[in-house]
Amino acid sequence: MSKSKFYQRKKVIRGKEYTAQYSGLRAAAQIVDSNYIDGTSNLSIEKVNDYILGNIIVDPPGLSMDDFDDQETLNEVVKFGREVAQGKFREQEPTA
Repeated sequence: MSKSKFYQRKKVIRGKEYTAQYSGLRAAAQIVDSNYIDGTSNLSIEKVNDYILGNIIVDPPGLSMDDFDDQETLNEVVKFGREVAQGKFREQEPTA
């Protein structure tokens, strides 16, 4: 089997450009596997958001949930990151 190619996608959300990086489906699985609430079978929204902002959204670098002024923008950015992590933009030309 061939290795997955890494690629990046850019999207402007509410006037600001974000770049998300696809790093293979293993990385997408890690979003779920590494972010459960300890001792439960429930995902932690905080942990998932932190993971996506720190590992999938690569520009602007170093984002945290506290960098957003409203929940709607945070949700849009996280959704974009999650979609790229799952390979949902493969039909578009890569950006570098």
